[in-house]
Order: sequence, then C-alpha cells, then structure tokens
Amino acid sequence: MIKINSFSTSLEAAHGLTKLLLEQIGQCTEKDFHLALSGGSTPAALFQLWVDQYKEIIPWNRLQLYWVDERCVPPDHPESNFGMTKRILLDKVPLSDLHIHRIHGEDCPEEEAKRYSALIDDLLIKRNTYPEFDCILLGIGVDGHTSSLFPGQQYLLTYAETYAVSVQPQTGQQRIALTGLPILHAHKVIFFATGKEKLAILKEVIKGEDQYPAGYIVSRAADAELFTDCPL
Repeated sequence: MIKINSFSTSLEAAHGLTKLLLEQIGQCTEKDFHLALSGGSTPAALFQLWVDQYKEIIPWNRLQLYWVDERCVPPDHPESNFGMTKRILLDKVPLSDLHIHRIHGEDCPEEEAKRYSALIDDLLIKRNTYPEFDCILLGIGVDGHTSSLFPGQQYLLTYAETYAVSVQPQTGQQRIALTGLPILHAHKVIFFATGKEKLAILKEVIKGEDQYPAGYIVSRAADAELFTDCPL
C-alpha cells in the first residue's frame, strides 16, 4: 500500500519529498545514487526549490540523473523535459555532465527507446533481470497517466523493454517513456502530485485502479510514497 504524505501547501509537500530523498541518498553509501526525474510544471517547482534552498545540501557529486520520459522534440524546444530541467536546475548546480544522461528526443523515437534502454541496462545494477533505479520521481496526470503511460496503453505496463515509444492521446505527440516493470523494480518510487484539480484522480489512483497507469503502479510497487497538497 502506498504511503500518503498530505500537506497544506505544494511547497510543504516539496520540502517533505526533498527530505525523504536526502534520507534515501544518505542510506546509499556504497555507490552513486541513480535517480530518474519526471518533467512538467510540478517537477519544475520542485527543481526551483532545490536551487533556492537545497543547492548546498544535496550531494550533487553522488547523483546520476536519468529521465522518466521525454517528448520527441529537440532539447532546446519549450516542451523538452530535459530542456526545462537544464534551465531551472542543471545550469545552476555543481553536477558533472558525465552524470547527466538525457533522452535524445530529437532522434528517431524507436531507435532512441532502444538506445536509452541499453544505456540504462549498462549503467544500473539489475534485480530480477530488471535495472534498479535507486529512486524514481513520478507525476500523476488528471487522466491518471504517469511516465507518459496513458490510459489505453496498458501494454506498456508489462512491456519487455525498459523504455518504449508512447503517444499522447489528445495531441498525437510521440514520447519516450519508462515502462511499467522497471518502475516496479525501483528501490523507491515517489509520486509528486499537487494542485486541487488532482484530488479526484488521486482518490482513484490510491485505490489501485488498474485502468489508470498510475493506479497500476501504486497497487504493485513494493515501496511507494505520494507527496501532495490534496486532502487525502
């Protein structure tokens, strides 16, 4: 069952998440900490907090950063998840380029999904044949999607490869997305979902409703927590 951390404001939720993440990094003492980041407006606020208040606290030299998903656009495109993270966070913290592993959204989607899957398989320790991230930060959309895995794309929840091409149902935009099984094999899964408009879907997701990809993950992840400003 997912642990729910509900706060009065999104800022308080972001602080709570960051403190948990620091604890997780502190417990991982024998190797680098492999962290997968999500994109969107909610993580953007989290990354800004890290720059403003945690820049001197987070051990950047121990982080290896990856992306949960990416829109199939160049890194300088306004919709690029990597581009957003670079502008808000990466350009302002002492993190080596060698520790930043972006998805090449500008390349052929199918080929990039294979390349990035192979990269993850090479860099991460495997558990039960799946690469194990130390922590994956996930969002939850108002439609119940997570990691660009949308309702109606349930096959990606049990897909054989680590990353796959997904399609945003409303716009038809292609994306590269971390699939379900490696998410479930992560050491820690943290959902960050804020905004009162998320309340209705969060109530469904935390029930573990399988028609929502986020609900599927919630019902099966061994160690998952939710940080939100919704009154759950």
